[in-house]
Amino acid sequence: MNNKIKFILPRLLGLTVLAGAAVLILSIIFKLLLAGLVLAGIGTFVAKMIGKKREKQMRYGKDMIEFLPYHNKYSQQEKTFSPVVKENLAIIPIQ
Repeated sequence: MNNKIKFILPRLLGLTVLAGAAVLILSIIFKLLLAGLVLAGIGTFVAKMIGKKREKQMRYGKDMIEFLPYHNKYSQQEKTFSPVVKENLAIIPIQ
């Protein structure tokens, strides 16, 4: 009996050390992912704030005649379409 305990204890100690190392590595990975998520959230928030501030400074819209400096060089795009005439459309069976 005493011999069996001496045989199991080193294996149990080795498994405990391996499990501890695995938990340590997984916790480090989790903390790095969590920190990355928080930093990405802060970065997104800051980019959104800067974008809103830049959008307020940029004046364009319906009252602005020219949006781009080369706007006058190009003619307006003509909207051409042919209306579909629906005259007696029906499914005719073929025999």
